[in-house]
Amino acid sequence: MARASARGRCSGVDAFSTTGDNTQVYCGSDFEQFWSACRGSRIHPFDMPFFEAEKRLAANGRRAASFETSQYGPWPFDGPLDQAKVVICLGNPRYSPADAQHAALMERQRSGQEPLPKPWDSFYGPNIARPIDMKLDDLRRKVCVLNVCPYPSRRMEDTEVRFAAGLPSIWAAQKFLREVLLPRAESGELLLVLRRKHQLWGVHEGFAAPNIALVREPAISARLTDELGKRIKHWLEGQASGMHSGTAAGSNARRVRRG
Repeated sequence: MARASARGRCSGVDAFSTTGDNTQVYCGSDFEQFWSACRGSRIHPFDMPFFEAEKRLAANGRRAASFETSQYGPWPFDGPLDQAKVVICLGNPRYSPADAQHAALMERQRSGQEPLPKPWDSFYGPNIARPIDMKLDDLRRKVCVLNVCPYPSRRMEDTEVRFAAGLPSIWAAQKFLREVLLPRAESGELLLVLRRKHQLWGVHEGFAAPNIALVREPAISARLTDELGKRIKHWLEGQASGMHSGTAAGSNARRVRRG
């Protein structure tokens, strides 16, 4: 697969540089470089040959995957992937014609630094904020939703999974999961939730790290369980407490040095 340019959308940010107490996860990564090549396209240039082949096969009678690409571009994730404390891995966005009005917002999300966008609060509220028992506005810069497939559809059945599995954009998401997110969750830097389309993500039960949660139930919903929500809330509260302690320690150290 061809590589995108060495610089992506995160101007002036080097891979895994730090800002304050947060470590950059997305900016400068191969995943960010991959998506910087998409710009305003409705299909990622690396995926286009596969969509064209799918159309030719459908013309010969094979059922085509039902991804909708005519109204807005790919949608790989929502929220601040670059510095999120919780990353929730899902399948793909559900298609809605009404979402076309937010096409520019979707493209901005690919910067990796935007908060969870308000137009989809009807999804984030009951599926994420309510189980965590926190206000959605308090989660916008702490939680990111990452899709293994960036293209919306009304359904994600065997035909869609078969086609999606061969797309470079899915390979890029899988690579980012394996090489960046899983190691950072194992080291305790973030909490990773593997919630939907586990086969496409290439994951299975067996992770020993406490910061990796693979959840299959409820099978037909992206909603977090109440038990997992409590676990996430506890994690976020611990992170906030640690940051406050670190700030206080840093202030004391500065006072000592000045003295």
